[in-house]
Amino acid sequence: MARRIDVIGTGGVRLAAWEFGDPPKTDPPRTDPPRTDPAGTDPARTGRAPDEAPGAGDGARPPGVLLLHGLMGRASHWAATARWLSARHRAVALDQRGHGRSDKPAARSAYTRDAYVEDAEAALEQLGLGPAVLIGHAMGALTAWQLAAKRPDLVHGLVICDMRASALGAASQREWAEWFRAWPLPSPRSPTSASGSARTTPGWSGPIRPAASSTPR
Repeated sequence: MARRIDVIGTGGVRLAAWEFGDPPKTDPPRTDPPRTDPAGTDPARTGRAPDEAPGAGDGARPPGVLLLHGLMGRASHWAATARWLSARHRAVALDQRGHGRSDKPAARSAYTRDAYVEDAEAALEQLGLGPAVLIGHAMGALTAWQLAAKRPDLVHGLVICDMRASALGAASQREWAEWFRAWPLPSPRSPTSASGSARTTPGWSGPIRPAASSTPR
């Protein structure tokens, strides 16, 4: 089961946060003999994850986890992971702006890096999740990375996947822009054949370089 909680992001954008509470499937019964655990640190006996603070499973507020999807994703992509985490954590997945059930502002200016980071920041504060573990994929990983740098007081841990360990700077963006501008583009007019009749295939406004041969030499 997932419970929807509305969060107000930066600029008044309404965001859909989904708190997952389904218990995970129970593990099969243990068949090995009981072991002594004088320190009380065995997860199988304490019910806590190895890195979970004492008290988290003893009536204290469970540690928070915020899951952030990637570009063109949605919170439900984290459903299985969030349900598994919900056994010991308060697991919330966020539909980021422009995705899922969250608002989709028409203005392109609404989709900035700062806006995504501030939305996640608002979710942590309004839901009372912090300090939380942030788990992000691709675009969501970048948002988590930047939020951890901006608000370390709200972030207990960081898990990122499918993202390099740096945001694109101005120099990198210029390199990508120049590379895209170098691509040949369809011409507004189709070329004509030797007989003067128009061809049905599109023309190109730039040179098309042949691909390098893959034949071993």
